[in-house]
Amino acid sequence: MLARLFRSEALKSALGFAGGGVGFALGNILLAKILSPAAFGVVALAMALNQFGLTFGPFGLEVVANRHRPRVDRRLALLALTAASITAVGIAAIAGAYYHLSAAIVALMLLMVVGSATNRVCIALFQGENQFRLAMFLSQVHNYVLLLVAVVAAGLAIQSDVFVVTIVTAAYVLSSAAGWWWAHRTINSGRDRINTRLALHEGMAALGIGVAVQLLSQFERLAIPKVGSLPMLATYAVLAAVVGSPFRMLQAGTSFSLLPRLRSVSDAAAARRVLWREGAAAMAVSAASIVVILVAAPWIFSSLLSGKYVIGWDLIWVSIAVGMLKVWEGFSTTIVAACGSARALVAISVLAWVCLAVAAVSMVYGGRYGLVGILYGVGLAWVILAFGGTALAVRSFKSRFAAM
Repeated sequence: MLARLFRSEALKSALGFAGGGVGFALGNILLAKILSPAAFGVVALAMALNQFGLTFGPFGLEVVANRHRPRVDRRLALLALTAASITAVGIAAIAGAYYHLSAAIVALMLLMVVGSATNRVCIALFQGENQFRLAMFLSQVHNYVLLLVAVVAAGLAIQSDVFVVTIVTAAYVLSSAAGWWWAHRTINSGRDRINTRLALHEGMAALGIGVAVQLLSQFERLAIPKVGSLPMLATYAVLAAVVGSPFRMLQAGTSFSLLPRLRSVSDAAAARRVLWREGAAAMAVSAASIVVILVAAPWIFSSLLSGKYVIGWDLIWVSIAVGMLKVWEGFSTTIVAACGSARALVAISVLAWVCLAVAAVSMVYGGRYGLVGILYGVGLAWVILAFGGTALAVRSFKSRFAAM
């Protein structure tokens, strides 16, 4: 059984994402230590807005690229760049008009979203070729850059949020440019040009899922500055980096490998073996993560950060629960994306948006009880999405392999 678990692509992907997650967590912890709560709150908000941008920015092209393996040519590049640019303008407008971030941060957000959104399509191209190591590198290099910039900022006593966001922006833009250049040179053999009509049809269906789930994933970061404050957001960012990161990496790792593997199998028995192996690996890594969190988190909050952010056991436990729900949701949603019809993609998209509305209402009520109330409110939405996504995943799986 252990041998099978270690052969799990989800486990390998999760370990790869875990490396990036460690870089992300350490970078956030170090930045939280050296920056003021307000400045660190700006960095956390910029990262959250970018996560939304890289989800919305491709307009679902990353799913189309994974499912149909289109040729890497001018048409695909223009589709990706156009969609990313439209999204970047919207994100920059939100950053300036709604959150009142500085002009420098707004300008950087424009470039960051273009780079991260086009980079995500490039990652999907390599995923479709089962070149997981290269895809993993492109998806995680920015987390290591965040750690690097935190170390540099600490060494040079730089306390500027603009400095941090500038370096991360450069990493996204450069990795995207390098990735597209390499994809064009290496993976075009036997591929056909992308069908624009198909790309728009499937892409928009997949977009609804991705945007709603990403909004739900980043909901606390986007809403806390309005219902609370930037220092409260900084506290949440520290909590998410230490407690939430392992589950976020596992959720991403499962989705990263499961979709192309389910698309490649030819019968129900093989698909079940993939699901069993990936599911068992996810459960094992989740259990190990909980043990590490329970041991390390209190020491990090009280000693490493010198009590700068007050985070008790109530916040730790609810973050663990929400993290487990995210892993469950990611598994079920990926099955729908891999096996479901366009109608199934629309169905889970609608469900995700309903859950987003539930989160908004629950957060308003939960906000009366501070940060822990906000997390409970958002957790309710994840419960609904996990159960509903599981029902759709079962139906999609049976439909795809019914005749096999």
